[in-house]
Amino acid sequence: MCTTIIGTTARCQTTLVVLVASFLPLAAFTGCRDDLPPKPQPGHDITQPTSSTADHAEINSGSGRKRVLLVHSYHAGYPWVETITQGVESAINVDGPELQVFYMDTKRHTDESWKIEAGKRAKELVKSYRPDVVLAADDDAQQYFAMSYVNTSLPIVFTGVDADPSKYGYPSANVTGVIERPHLRESLALARRLRPLRRIAVLSCHDSTSIVALGFMKQEQLDVEVSEWLMVDDFDQWKQAVQRFNTSVDGLIIRSYQAVKTPGSEVNVDPREVATWTAENATIPTIAFHDFEIRDGLLVGVVKSGQEYGRKAMDYALQILGGTNPSSLPVVRSEVGIPMINATTARHLGITLNEAAIAGVNMVPAE
Repeated sequence: MCTTIIGTTARCQTTLVVLVASFLPLAAFTGCRDDLPPKPQPGHDITQPTSSTADHAEINSGSGRKRVLLVHSYHAGYPWVETITQGVESAINVDGPELQVFYMDTKRHTDESWKIEAGKRAKELVKSYRPDVVLAADDDAQQYFAMSYVNTSLPIVFTGVDADPSKYGYPSANVTGVIERPHLRESLALARRLRPLRRIAVLSCHDSTSIVALGFMKQEQLDVEVSEWLMVDDFDQWKQAVQRFNTSVDGLIIRSYQAVKTPGSEVNVDPREVATWTAENATIPTIAFHDFEIRDGLLVGVVKSGQEYGRKAMDYALQILGGTNPSSLPVVRSEVGIPMINATTARHLGITLNEAAIAGVNMVPAE
């Protein structure tokens, strides 16, 4: 396995890396299907770009190995991104393909112009690096990059997609992948081990991925009353919402806090600061869907593992490199999550963690 770092540009950062991932239920959008899309029939092939530039000559020369390009919607250092890359890496042996990683960085830069430019730079990298397979992680990488290659000869494996994949023209003759879905009902059941839940609210930062994810969550048949689905733009609004929900609901689902802004600006607050403030000031159980969110201080959740998402996507890529047609690989979603409880937050809320409550649960910190 080859690992390389290839520097940065004024707009987007590129790095060669490898990681691990997990996969989840079918993502949805308003009016989308909850069933997995059918396998596509082989379609018209368009010649894959073959141009090369001097910028990447040393990467392309000499090794003779197959090349895989992983395009992340978000940035290096974001835990979800890091674990997806780890999942990809775990599927590659020492004689496996080269891997290059490109970060579109759209979680920290949410304006449309940045996303469009990041997508263009990823396409430029396709022309110069000439990958044999492309992995595209999360929805922005689909919308601003990968969907441009539908029904070409360039194989695409998507992962972590929240929207109905048909939004991007998936699946197609050259595209397959992994759908992302939160373990909502399972997380509510786990939270009920700690406290009764009759009435809940859902809170999220206001970004494109959360809009799609909440659209799916609203279609779930739940046995609790959801009093409010709230998306906020800045940290002051977030604080006001948490304090209001403390007195109006029994539990609070946190969809995402990664793009909460500093009031009056487009600058993101450090996500750990948002999570820490929430854990310290929420007097009701907080429910989350990512392992790093429980580690950041939210109370409970049946969480997704980015490592599984990355591993499954790379498994598909390796099959394609071995000659398997992408159209023969079904779009998949995960069925099993990881139950987690933050013991420190539980004590802060006065919750007793008896044996029944923690049976089969991963405790944070480990106990």
